[in-house]
Amino acid sequence: MKKDAQTKLIETATLLFAQKGFNAVSIRELARTANVNSALISYYFGGKDGLYQEVLEEQFILIAQMLERFEESPPSSPTEAIITYANNISAIHGQRPYLTRFILSELMNPTPCCEAVVKKYISCIFDFLHTIFKEGVAKGEFKAGLDYDFATISLAGIMNFFFIAKPIFQGFTSLEKTGEEYTAQALDTFLNGILRRKDHE
Repeated sequence: MKKDAQTKLIETATLLFAQKGFNAVSIRELARTANVNSALISYYFGGKDGLYQEVLEEQFILIAQMLERFEESPPSSPTEAIITYANNISAIHGQRPYLTRFILSELMNPTPCCEAVVKKYISCIFDFLHTIFKEGVAKGEFKAGLDYDFATISLAGIMNFFFIAKPIFQGFTSLEKTGEEYTAQALDTFLNGILRRKDHE
């Protein structure tokens, strides 16, 4: 099936922006690589900025859909919510391999889209996890005195850093583990810790 110009531009822009960053990619390069008339960038997206925002929205759309599913069908418990969230995030990284590049790029060299898109979705994730931890403590499922902010940041870090740093790890380790394997151990470590306990033997 032949792709339309709008789809080709989004796919081309995703690759170029991920590889080079927003500022290093020109409208001419985008059009030439997508094999379309450069005027179509303005026609469909209002310019390079609009195309970049569309690319970012496409990167985060799976996260938005995940949060919608949680609202429509809440997990049976806070622990189940954390497990489901972690497995979903792992799957999303598999489907959106450039997501971490865009996040890091916006953290180091923020564009106007950082506020409009990146922070918007990260804020939604933060609020979602924060609510889960608060609910878990209220139900007696998580330990009293848990700092919701730190717990949220810790889980987000554990679930994302593996995918951010995997290319580096592969340079000096024999890391051949899949995202699913990592997620399973990361969840166990987060929920149960690494100290040896007789009840886990």
